[in-house]
This record gives sequence, structure tokens and C-alpha cells, in this order.
Amino acid sequence: MPLQRLERSLPSPIEETAAAAAGGKLYVMGGFNAAGASLNTVYVFDGTTWSLGPRLPLPLDHPSAATLDDRVYIAGGHSNGRDSARMFRLDGDRWTELAPMQFARGGHALVAAARKLYAIGGNTSRGNVAAAEAYDPAANTWSVLPALPQPRNHVAGFTLNGMVCVDGGRSPTTARVDCLDVARRAWSRLADLPRAASGGGAVTLGGTVVVAGGEDASETRIIDQLVYMSGAPGATGATGASGWTVKQKMLAPRHGFELVDFQGRAWACGGGSAPGLHPVATCTSFGDGLSALANS
Repeated sequence: MPLQRLERSLPSPIEETAAAAAGGKLYVMGGFNAAGASLNTVYVFDGTTWSLGPRLPLPLDHPSAATLDDRVYIAGGHSNGRDSARMFRLDGDRWTELAPMQFARGGHALVAAARKLYAIGGNTSRGNVAAAEAYDPAANTWSVLPALPQPRNHVAGFTLNGMVCVDGGRSPTTARVDCLDVARRAWSRLADLPRAASGGGAVTLGGTVVVAGGEDASETRIIDQLVYMSGAPGATGATGASGWTVKQKMLAPRHGFELVDFQGRAWACGGGSAPGLHPVATCTSFGDGLSALANS
């Protein structure tokens, strides 16, 4: 099978969505339609067919989602211009509202690690959000963490060797990669991405970090970069991880999506095919020999 391939398209074109996988299903949630309206739609893919899932309690664009203990969580975002700090967990056929974040934000990353959820980056109508925070599901509480060294929005999040990381982002657009060691509560910086990008996706797949898509620094062009990094065992910072490698171009370049580990592949569904509101229904996936490619 190919490293990249086209998958079954979403039922409708959407961008600036959240996405996560749990229970053998892929969930793509919220986002913008072509008219710029925030959506409460949830699309569910079982590996064969897309269907409608339980609608979000409020319409959201620029939210972020993560999976913890095989359950889907979605937090933050903007709701037709209003900033949200609310978080929900999908419980069967309904959404359960949990403790809100201490800081409203959209265009952030929600990353699961060490049995907690980490919200990093993002912005509100007033500007970028510097504070990072962690959610403890056992206590249903958020705690404030050391601030992101360079606050920014439209970041992509991933995990690597005990760290939660965000790459790229904007205002201004950057190639920067910052990682929080969750045990030491300390930030470090990895090697920059090959190109500055905002609004792309990232995921860790079998020990290999995949970063794809986004917009360039002028926000006038979609980036087709598809890059990889594999961390050395036990690596805890920039000195312990290999650099980024560009091996291929993205099959369908776009921005405004989240990459998800689903069925052992990195899935990208929806997004915008051009800067601004140009949503697509396209789904692609990456996999099959990814680690070997990243280390070649």
C-alpha cells in the first residue's frame, strides 16, 4: 500500500475542525462551512462509512480534540465569533460537559499525555493566550502550567518522549517547536520545522512525529510540506532528538485540520485548500513504512 493515499471523503466540506479517534472510530467535529458559520456537526467514520454523530452542544470553529482512555474530548474554540473555554467528553450518544478551561482559546492544541490533557497555545479576540494548562480527569479540574515561551495560535500538537509539543503557529508565523516535559514542568525547544507554517496538523505515529500542511508566513499560500522526526529513546529535549526530514509533498495540501492516529495511519480530513474560506471534504492518510522513511 502507498505511504499516502486518498480516503473516503467527508459528507460535507469543512475546515478549522477538531478530530480524534476512539472505540475504533474517527471523529471530525465542528469547523467552518463555506459561508464561515461555526458548526456543531460531528462526522463519524467506522472504517467504511461516514455517519452523523451526536451534535456538539454549541457550534465551534478552531476547537481541538484529543483521546484519553479511549474517550474523545473536545475543548475551546470560537462560536460564531465568541471565544469558548468549555470542554466536553463524548459518552456514548451524548456529550458531557466537564470543567471549563481557565483560559478561553481557539486555534490551540489539546494533547493527551501521562493520563492528563494539555491545552497549549491559541488565541481569543483579545490576542494570543500564553498560559498552558492541564486537565486531570480524576479530579475534573484544570491547573495552570508554565507559559508557552512564544505565545501563538494555529499551532499543531504532538507527544514525544514524555513531552507535549506544539509546532508552528502564527502572529507572526513561525517554524518554532516548543515542548513541555510534563514530569519536570519545564519547556525546551526542538529543532525548527523546515518551513514556517500555521494551521497544519501533527501526530505521533509509532514513535515518528508527522507534521503536514498549513499556510505560509504571508498567509497567501498553502504549504505542501510533509515532514517527519523520530526521537532517540529516552530523549528529553532538542539535544536528544533527530532533526526534521522532508521526504514527500502532501498529497492534497491544505490547512485547518487535525492529524489523527486512526487504524495505524495518520488521517487528515477536511481543511481549506486555499487561504481563507475554501473548505474541502478531502480525507488523506499517511502510513505504511513511515518510520523506515523517516529514518532513511
